[in-house]
Amino acid sequence: MTAARYVVNEIKGYHRFVKFLIALVAIAAVASLARFVFGLGPTTNLNDTYPWGLWISFDVVTAVPLAAGAFTLGAIVHCFHIKKLEPLVRPAIVTGFLGYSLVCIGLVLDLGQPHKGWHVLRYWNPHSPMFEVSMCVMAYTTVLFLEFLSPVAEKFGWHVPMRVLRWLEMPLVILAAAISTLHQSSLGTFFLIVVDKLHNLWYNPLLPLLFWVSAICAGMCIIILEATASHKWMGQPNEGVLLRTLAKVLPWTLGLYIGLRTFSLLALVEGPFFDRPGLTIAFFLEFGVGFVLPCIMFTQKSVREDDRRRAIAASLVIFGLVLNRFNVSMIGMMNPRHIYLPSIIETLVTLGIIAAHILFFVLIAKYFPIFEHHPETVDYTIPDSFHKLDGGPSVEVKAASHGG
Repeated sequence: MTAARYVVNEIKGYHRFVKFLIALVAIAAVASLARFVFGLGPTTNLNDTYPWGLWISFDVVTAVPLAAGAFTLGAIVHCFHIKKLEPLVRPAIVTGFLGYSLVCIGLVLDLGQPHKGWHVLRYWNPHSPMFEVSMCVMAYTTVLFLEFLSPVAEKFGWHVPMRVLRWLEMPLVILAAAISTLHQSSLGTFFLIVVDKLHNLWYNPLLPLLFWVSAICAGMCIIILEATASHKWMGQPNEGVLLRTLAKVLPWTLGLYIGLRTFSLLALVEGPFFDRPGLTIAFFLEFGVGFVLPCIMFTQKSVREDDRRRAIAASLVIFGLVLNRFNVSMIGMMNPRHIYLPSIIETLVTLGIIAAHILFFVLIAKYFPIFEHHPETVDYTIPDSFHKLDGGPSVEVKAASHGG
């Protein structure tokens, strides 16, 4: 196959993929409209036994930690001054902003009376973790939006807003890290009240801490997958050198999570643990395949330095986190005699939300400079000895330095 023909096929494949995503989003929009027209009862399988279903388990409890790359990488780059990772920050911010925006959509869909959703801003209940999470999600979405405005300002040449956003960069990063720490852990606090309902394999007093540490792990793995996929399918620069740095950190964070999880099982919770075969399988898939195995893989230099193996290990962590959140919020509390399965409306809406995230990321990456290195302009003036022979003025050279 000639190079020209290969490029044409790549372009056709790209357009087919975008059209497929648009179709999924359109179907989800119709399903969402049906939910608002007919109500939660006729369109979902939620009931008094399972008031939280797929929309909460995935669109909120799972999607929030999957969007944690923004605060994780922002803290690493700006607070710990690991500046060489700065080219990865903007894609992570876009992923976080899209993730949290779609989380808000999922929350609106799941509310029984969504037109009263604004009441959380008026009638405060500071003793409720739901109040804390709702306020933090709104605040963090706003912070991510402000951070996302930087590439928008660059795209349209808005120099004054760009300077203001640069000045606000460090305060926004610190604020984002603080807010994310609060609500990532508070998602685990939700499930501390279901002491007699959540199975012993997942219920323990360290749930808030475990949710926060696992979100950090997932955030770095999402960045690895995102950068690898963008290089392979969107022609973006290969950030393999930077991703190897993240891969070196992951054994430590994964090891911390594994240690905390093991300690909580052995010292903080009394059995029985393995009294239900289905839950036992779910636990070993989550913990063994999703956390222990990739931790071992990331300790190997051959995995960290190979794009494909590194992406596979990161995918396993994402698999483990998704299964963990489903185990905690749904599977671990499920009554064997009364199984909840999401309705077709719930499924279509969730697929549409995932498709919308990918679609908007692809379009933003295509039209905005999120993969370009942070443009720091440095002036270099040619010394007098290098002046032109005709006595002309010195030449001013503008050089864009690397973000690190």
